[in-house]
Amino acid sequence: MFLGLLVFIVGFFFWANASTTGAVVGLSTTEESFVTFLFFLAALILTLLASGLEKKITSAINKSNTLMTLAKDATRNERVQKEIDHLINELGKGNLEAGLGNPGHLDGTDIYYLRGRNGGRLYYHKIDNQEGDHAYEIVAKSAKGQNQDNVIAKLRQLYGH
Repeated sequence: MFLGLLVFIVGFFFWANASTTGAVVGLSTTEESFVTFLFFLAALILTLLASGLEKKITSAINKSNTLMTLAKDATRNERVQKEIDHLINELGKGNLEAGLGNPGHLDGTDIYYLRGRNGGRLYYHKIDNQEGDHAYEIVAKSAKGQNQDNVIAKLRQLYGH
C-alpha cells in the first residue's frame, strides 16, 4: 500500500511539473505523458494488489489475550518476525507451501500452520469472505522451541471440535 502511494506521488510530480513547466528531466511532452500514465497505472495496480491481500487475510489473534501475549513473545526475535511476515505475505497469495512446505494441521481443529526455517510458525484457518472467496484468518503466531507448545494448547482449547 505504501509503495503504491509512493509511486502515485512520483507520478503526480511528473504530471504537475509537466503541466506547469512543460518539461521534466529532459523528456518530450509525449514521453512525459506516457511516463506519468505508467506511474499512475503502477500505483493503481499496487493499491489493488494490496487491497486484495487485505481481503484475503484477517487476524483473530486479538480475540485472545493469551494468544496476543504469546504472539508478541514469539516476534520479539527479529528473524522470527521477518519470517512470519513473509509467511503472511505468501499465505495472502494463496501459497500454502511457503516455508518448509506442506502446512501442518492441528488434530481436532480446523487450524493449519506454516513453518519457517528460523522457527516462525503462523497458524490460520480458512474462512469465506464477503465476496464468497476463500480467505484466511490468522489465529496465532509462535516460535519453535520457545512458546509453540503453549500456543498449540490454547488453540486446541479455543478451536477444538
